[in-house]
Amino acid sequence: MSDRNLQKFFILIFTLSFFSLTAALYVEYILDFKPCILCIYQRIPYAIAILISLTAFFNGNKNLLLLILALTFVTSVLLSGYHVSIEKGFIKPIFSCTGENIKSIEKGEILKSLNNFQPDCKDVNFSLFGTSLATLNFIISFVLTAIIVYIYKNAKK
Repeated sequence: MSDRNLQKFFILIFTLSFFSLTAALYVEYILDFKPCILCIYQRIPYAIAILISLTAFFNGNKNLLLLILALTFVTSVLLSGYHVSIEKGFIKPIFSCTGENIKSIEKGEILKSLNNFQPDCKDVNFSLFGTSLATLNFIISFVLTAIIVYIYKNAKK
């Protein structure tokens, strides 16, 4: 693959990652759907992909960046796959996805803890085309990983 095509690919990754993060923030802050902790964790690979894409414009070692990008999206596949497995009830969460328990009986502390309420990871509060965002993320991350591995294997060394 030519350097120009690789550059276009990194622009595509940047655009897709930027759009994905913007959409997640839109759903959270404009549509007012509070994300669970795994939803927040699933944003991290996209932020890393943005940084990798920006680095590709200034760094000549595109093959190394493709490898790091592939590992980033493999991580995204694992996170979203774990989240989808919890949503579908295939597995139970390893850690608590529901926030802290109320340990106080004081009215002020109870109200404060309700404001900090973290949704349960197994509940799908927002879906697009009848599919949870975790499932969409799994599909997108899996496809991107396959494409990146293909490009890496066929890129000029």
